Parts: sequence; C-alpha cells; structure tokens
Amino acid sequence: MVLSPYKTLISKIIPLSYHHDIEGLLDSLLPDADESLRFQLQAEVRRLTSPSLRVLDLRSLFTEQCELIRHQGLEHYLPNALTRRFTVLLNDFNGNYTRGVYEAIISELAALRKLPTQFNTLSWHLPALGQQRKEGRLRFVTPVLLHLEDHEPIQGNSLDISRSGLLVQLSATTPLPEQIKISLPELAKLPDLACLAEPTLYQVRPSASASHRLTMQRLSDDARWKQALSTFIERNRPYYRLDADDLASTVKFQSWGQALLETSAMLSLFFDKQGKLKNLFTNRFSRQALQHWQQDSPGDTLVTLLSPARVLQLSEQNENSSLLYSFCYQGGEQEVYFVAHHQQLIAQQSYAAFIEQGLKAGNLVCYHLTWHPIRYPDQLANALDNEGARQLEPLAWQMWLTPLPITPPVAPAHSSLKQLAPFIQPLRRQTITAIPVERQASKRQETRFKFRSALSISLGNKVMTGHSEDISLRGIKVRLDSPVSLTTPCQVMVHLTELHQRSRQWQLKNLPYRVINQSEGGKVVHLRLMGREEQHGGFRFLNALFEQNQDKLRARPQSQHTPQWLIWLHRQTLQHPSAPTFLLGRNESGFYVQGAIACLNQPDLMRFLSNPYHQAHFSRLVSRQLLQSVFSQLLRPDGRQFYYLEIWTAISRDQQPCLLVDPEPQKQAFLLDKRHHSELRVSLMVFNRLQQRQLDFLLPEWEELTQVSLYKRQQLEQLMAELAILSQIFDITEAVVQAVAKTPVTTPTPLLDSTD
Repeated sequence: MVLSPYKTLISKIIPLSYHHDIEGLLDSLLPDADESLRFQLQAEVRRLTSPSLRVLDLRSLFTEQCELIRHQGLEHYLPNALTRRFTVLLNDFNGNYTRGVYEAIISELAALRKLPTQFNTLSWHLPALGQQRKEGRLRFVTPVLLHLEDHEPIQGNSLDISRSGLLVQLSATTPLPEQIKISLPELAKLPDLACLAEPTLYQVRPSASASHRLTMQRLSDDARWKQALSTFIERNRPYYRLDADDLASTVKFQSWGQALLETSAMLSLFFDKQGKLKNLFTNRFSRQALQHWQQDSPGDTLVTLLSPARVLQLSEQNENSSLLYSFCYQGGEQEVYFVAHHQQLIAQQSYAAFIEQGLKAGNLVCYHLTWHPIRYPDQLANALDNEGARQLEPLAWQMWLTPLPITPPVAPAHSSLKQLAPFIQPLRRQTITAIPVERQASKRQETRFKFRSALSISLGNKVMTGHSEDISLRGIKVRLDSPVSLTTPCQVMVHLTELHQRSRQWQLKNLPYRVINQSEGGKVVHLRLMGREEQHGGFRFLNALFEQNQDKLRARPQSQHTPQWLIWLHRQTLQHPSAPTFLLGRNESGFYVQGAIACLNQPDLMRFLSNPYHQAHFSRLVSRQLLQSVFSQLLRPDGRQFYYLEIWTAISRDQQPCLLVDPEPQKQAFLLDKRHHSELRVSLMVFNRLQQRQLDFLLPEWEELTQVSLYKRQQLEQLMAELAILSQIFDITEAVVQAVAKTPVTTPTPLLDSTD
C-alpha cells in the first residue's frame, strides 16, 4: 500500500505517539480507516520511531561548512542548514535519533544538493578500478573497547565490520601501538556472540581520510571470533550490507573512465619495446583526427609522426608530457612531413617559421602527448587466454595523443621551408591495428547454450577428459579436469561420452574439431568444428538437439562481448589520464560537478584546481554563466562537438586575482609582463558534450551490481543520464610563455569540429 497521501498525517502522529496510544490517535484523526490501513499506518509509525545507528557524516559534500554534533554516543557532521533541521526533528521524535530523523535528513540533503550553488566541490577520484573488498562488510555502529596496558580501555565506535577487519572512529586523535587488543561489549550481549567480550589482537593503522579513524585487521586466529563475526554478518547482511555501495562506486568510476574514452577527441596508442606502434583505440570522434594521417588504412602514417626513435627518446625523458607539431607539404607528387617538439622549435628559434609554413600548407596539427610504461600484474597471467597473452606480451608503452588548437603568429615570420630542413621526417608506412572502443563481435555469432556434459578430447595418443561449459552449432567451450598446454591451432578428436550413451543412434565419437584458443592457464579449451557442416556428426546432432529443446536449454547471449585482454587495455589506458578531467551533470536546477578524475602527472595543475582540502575546484576557472554559454554553443545544430577555451589567470601586485578568457594579444602582453602580474597560468579547457545515447556502459561489473542491488543500479543509471559535459584541462603555460613572449598570438582556433 502506498502511504504517500498520509505523509502529513504520519508526521502529526509521530510526536503524539510518545504520549498517547496510536490506536486512539487513529480513531480521532482517521475514524473511517479500515483495518488494513490502520495496520499499515501503525507499522510505519513504529518503523520511523525505531532507533537508528547510521552516522550522518557529510564532510565529503560540505567540507568547509560542517560542524560536529554529538548525540547519544554518535558523532554527526552536518552543515548549518541541516543542523537546524536535525534539532527540530529531535524535538518531534522525543529527543531520540531514529530512522525517521535519518530519512528526513537524507531527503532534505537531496533537495539541498540540487540548489544552484556556484559549483559543488568533491574529492578527486584517483584513477583506479574502484573499491572492491575481498570480503563482505556491514555498516554497523557499535561500541569498541581498545585495551591498553596499564591504562583504562579507550572507547570508540565501529563504522563498518567485516570478518577480518574493523573501521573504528575515536572521539579524538590518540597515539596507539601498532598492535592492540579490542573487544565488542555490546555485540557480546547477543546470542552466540559472548566470545566477542574477550579481547583479541588487531593490527592498527590510521585511516587515510581522517587521523581519528583507525583501520584494523584481525591478527588473532581465534576460531570462536571468526565464527561469531560470520554469524553476526550473515544475520544482518540484508539490512546493513556495504557490498552494493562498493560495487556501485566501482561501476560509477569505471563509467566515468569509459565516458572519457568513448567521447573525447583523444587517441590511446600502444608501443612495443622497440618503439613500434602496435595498437590504438579509436572512437567516432578520434577517427576524424586519424584522417590527417590516413593513407591506405586509418592511422598508417602515424608512425611518421611517432617514429620508433622518437618514442624511445620520449620514454627516456624525465617529463611525461609534451607538445608535438606537424604538417605535410605537397611538393608535386612527393609528400614531405615536418615533425617537431615544442622544445626543439623554441631551442632552434623556429617556432614562428614552423607555424607559418604549416598554416600555408593548410594541414598543421598540434598534439598533446603523455606517456607512461606498461606494467603487468602477476594475476593478469591467469586471467588471460592464449590470444590475450599474444596481444599484450609485446606492449611496453602507452601514450595519450590529444589534438589541440593552434596559436598562429600574427606578424609574418618571412620564413622558408629550407629553414625547417632539420625537422623533415621520412615517410613511413606501417599497418597498425585500430581497435574500436565499442564491444567486439564474438567469434561465435550463433546462439550459445549453457550445457554441461562429460566428454573427452584425443590428440594423437593423448586423451584429455573434461566437460562442456557451453555449446553452439559450430563450437564448444570445454573445461578440462587438468590443465594442458596445446599449440593453437591444432586438430583434435572429440568424443561426447555422456551424449553418446544417451543417443546411440548418433555417431558422436571421433568428431573433428580445431582448438582455436586456450584460457585459464590451459584448463579451458575453445573448439570449432572442422570440415563440411552437413557431413559433421556433431553439427547434425546439435542442430536436432537445439530444435527439440529450445525451451529447456538456457541461452547465453554472446552476440557482443569484450575479450579480457581488451578490458585490461581499457583500464590500463585510464590508469594515467592525460589531464585532470571534470564530469558535469545537468538537472532542472542547473549544472553540478558529478565527478573529477585526477591526473597525478601534473601536480602543479592539480594543486591549482584543488581547494585547501585537496578537493576538486572547477569554479576556479569557469563560472556558471560561462559554462552555460559553452553548453549553448555545443547545442547549436552546426555539428560542433568540442569547444576550446584558453583561460589566463594571474595575481596582480596588489594581490588581486585576474582571470581572462581567450584574451586579446594586448591583454596577453600585459599579463606576461612580470612588472604587473605574477603567478601566470594558461589553461586550455576542452569541452565535450555528453549525451546518454552516446554512452554505452558495457562493464563487467554492471551485471554483478544488478544481481546485488537493482535499486543501486537504477540510481546509478539516473545519475549517468544527467551527464552533460566532459571537460579536460591542459596546462600550456610554459609553451605560451616561451612562444608568445616573442611572437604575439591570436585567439586559438579549434582544430576538431565533429558531427554526430
């Protein structure tokens, strides 16, 4: 029954219920209610007046405004607006902290977050795979006693509990030894948990988020404690579990990264140890950037831009970011490529000449490069199949390549191509693999069925036993009883042992199949039939089996899938983003910062974009009005998907901040003059419009999240649907100061205008 029409009535009954009988109140306030409605209202009032143990800690959302509220042994941190509301609610609930108080504060928090503030600040998300705990945890608050030698026990409160660990909050920062004995006196009063009153040994380390929070790991191998904690967690898992929260945050972080990968103008390239380009990721926008280098197939002449010698040279440098310029000169039937780093052009005083000749050629491009080495974790080997190992083994370097607008000189440089002879690169042609970001097509396009049946595989005189995991008309996935190492591809003979005994009229022995892949260290073998289908006994039998048992066999859709090695490349790419990234949502109240991805390779820019609490501070560069103007530009039907802004910030001599957007040459020269301004920073902001129909969050964790918590998945989908803009920020101060100090520049010209 929906009780929303009676919300006002329930709010009146709650304060009166502490002094009057609920049934009598319903008789006077709702005399015509039937028994079912009365029962539902009484149950709801009792639920809302039951005690709550959930701590309200909103410092991550309102860091600078929160104040401490201690009530009934719990420590809450709330902003002023919610503090006043918290006090009023306590009066209504007879001074008790109940579920009704908690739910009322949470509902008002949702409304408060939608208010059109300048821009909300939130913690940076460090590029990683999210938070996936090795064991289940509960968000449960209960007293914890820390037993010290020759001292009285110190009391704290648990914030979450697992079988092997605790997160404990103390009232104040207290120096503690690395190992300490603790007990849980309140939990010990519950049935079958009496042993928790006996102190046991834990390892202690301060939490990274707060000095008065302690992360503890159980050292004692006490079987009674282990059993008691397991029992307690299983009893309370439906009410206090944290698994869904961790999984939802993991999916959210992965979705942010995939939004960056699928919709930005960047290319992600992979090189081997010799500096040769092997693979690159492309989306529908970055394919247009490849057209500049396209010969016979996309990206062929990228090896001219990034020759093996240049890649190895970059890998040896201490810095891991650079600007690279290039253009192609058409001389009759001959093409001449000019490529140079920004540092090279400045050192040889050829920047103005290079830019001028590139503009004359009409195909000048500028790329921002960031690179880092690829490191393979030990657990990756067990997760990959043979195909994945072959794909990843040669790779040694990963590089982000981002097209940026050019700052052309105003004054002519009176240059000639002869001056640029040192920057000529020989034309190289190499076929490389362009991998679309979307999911790859399955090797088996037909329907696959989950079917477990015993079989054996013969290779010469060697017989291997196992069972099928899934089958299709032309292929079988087999799990062997013991791992083997096979040279793929190779021909084997398959004997469907169990099916042959049930269907002797079919010849299911010595069926020819080809081994096309192996995975899980040789325990899983992927087979494909050999020979003509109409003459293959396995094909004819499975065809008849599927036709007669469609309703009994459960289909396993495999029309689209992502190989494990490709998933790893996606995540390897997102471990080191090329620039700090902000993801902005938009709802009926305006824009808000939904997420911020940190770029640790640019510490100066990260400090500039952070507040004193190391939180992301997007409004330091962009106002709400400017962002609305940018969004309006991206909404225009002119096919433009990317928008560039050059933002100059400085501090005047009287300590007044100065911020200019795309300043004119005269204002640039004024800001460059150190006599008037200091702390100059030039930031290039790249805005990309996001649309839900563009994003395809096909992540392995989605299915698991759906199984754990459908509600969390629906919340996450609604949050992702509000994504409106992705903004990357590049620090080009050094390049501008070196180049512009000698040659005036005009407003940057967008390089990439793409269409849907």
